Amino acid sequence: MLEEEMTSQIIDKKAYKTEIAKKYTTFLAKYPEIFSDLVNGSDFDFALYDSLEAYDKVSPVDIFNVYRNGNGIEIKPGSAVDSDLELALSIDAVEKLIQTDTKVEYAQLLGSFYNDPDEKKGWIDFVLHKRTQILIDMGYGKFAQTAGILENDDDIDSK
Repeated sequence: MLEEEMTSQIIDKKAYKTEIAKKYTTFLAKYPEIFSDLVNGSDFDFALYDSLEAYDKVSPVDIFNVYRNGNGIEIKPGSAVDSDLELALSIDAVEKLIQTDTKVEYAQLLGSFYNDPDEKKGWIDFVLHKRTQILIDMGYGKFAQTAGILENDDDIDSK
């Protein structure tokens, strides 16, 4: 089965404070299929941190959100108004993630930063703003499975 061609749009690229956020948003815009499992209206934040201390203080160096629209994604500066979750990433992790070539390779590397975080090599974390089952129903669970964050025996396809 062919996946439909997804579109992407970066809104107001000059609004990003850091070069790494510009590179990351450009990467994500190039691979909108990363978000193909999410339902329309999904909206979540990407917060970039230069240290664990900054993460503990909730002081990201840059933040943007990805909104899943009818035919693709929109990448916008700042936090979403009602974000589903926040994906917190170390800059070290982002620098490695933007070198991947496929949705699966990206997801698996993302999962490794979650399952085996390292202050020097890279780490990610999720801050959920909605109940887990709601997020799974929105398609986040399928991506988390690919990433190895949720085990396959966790009940993703319950509906």
